[in-house]
This record gives sequence, structure tokens and C-alpha cells, in this order.
Amino acid sequence: MAMVLVLLVVLSAPLQAAITTALVRDPLAAPVIPVVLVAAWGAVRRPDETWPAILLPAVVLGVASEERVGWFLLALLPAPLIATLGAKRFKRHATGFWRRVTTAGLAAGAAAACYGTVLALAGGLLGELPERSGALLAAATESGVLAVLVALCLWPFRPRQRGLFE
Repeated sequence: MAMVLVLLVVLSAPLQAAITTALVRDPLAAPVIPVVLVAAWGAVRRPDETWPAILLPAVVLGVASEERVGWFLLALLPAPLIATLGAKRFKRHATGFWRRVTTAGLAAGAAAACYGTVLALAGGLLGELPERSGALLAAATESGVLAVLVALCLWPFRPRQRGLFE
């Protein structure tokens, strides 16, 4: 199942590049679609399946922009880390619907803020970050809401208890 996530995130990377360059005035205010998918998947399915999903999108985003691939890899790295930390207290099959969905939203929001901060550092805009914090907050909020919606869509695909005594 981890390959499904990798495929989804790779397909979302060109969409992320298009959103950042064409649809949003401030690139820091764009929702971060790869982060949304990773956070929602980690909250609904298993967080250990999210780690392979950051390398290929970093390559696609790096090729589509003027920044190095390594910066995008560093920017995407907090997403599976935060998803793993958020899901650390989940019981295997017993953790409820609302807890998983809110964890997806919070993890995506925090990871989107980290993504924007790392890319601001890469672009030499770290000094402007306090005055552009509204844009970063908008990206975190939009990413969190999108992660909740994606988690709701992924809910039927969650791992379930299969056996009689399991």
C-alpha cells in the first residue's frame, strides 16, 4: 500500500508546482498537497508507510523550480515525522474516527508551516518571514483542512481487525 501513496504524492508534485506558481500570489500561502497526502495517510493508515513518499516528489519539485532537490527533501521531511509523532499514541485498531481525522489536519498544518519555513530559508527570505506569517498561516490552515478531507476519503481504506481473536 505504500506504493499507492508514493504514486499519489508523485502525481501531486506537478500540481503543487502549478499551484505555487500560477494560482496563489504569495508562494508561502499555497496549500502543500504532498504534505496533505502524507499526513492524511499516516493518520488513517500507518505512519511507517509515509517515509518512502518524500523522495520522488522532492525530485519533481526541484526539477520544476529553481531550487535544489535537497531543499525540497528537507522541506518535505517534517511531514512523515509529524505524522508519525501524531499517530504514536494510536492503538492499532481501536483509535477512533475523530482522533485520526484531527491528527491528520494538525499534522498537515504543522508540516506545511515547516515546508514554507524551509523554502523561505532556501530562498533567502527568512528575514521576511515574520511579515509574511499570515501567508504561512493560510498555507497551514488550508493544508490542514485539505488533510481532513483526504483523511475522510481514505477512511474506508484503513486497516481493520480481520480475525476472530485478533
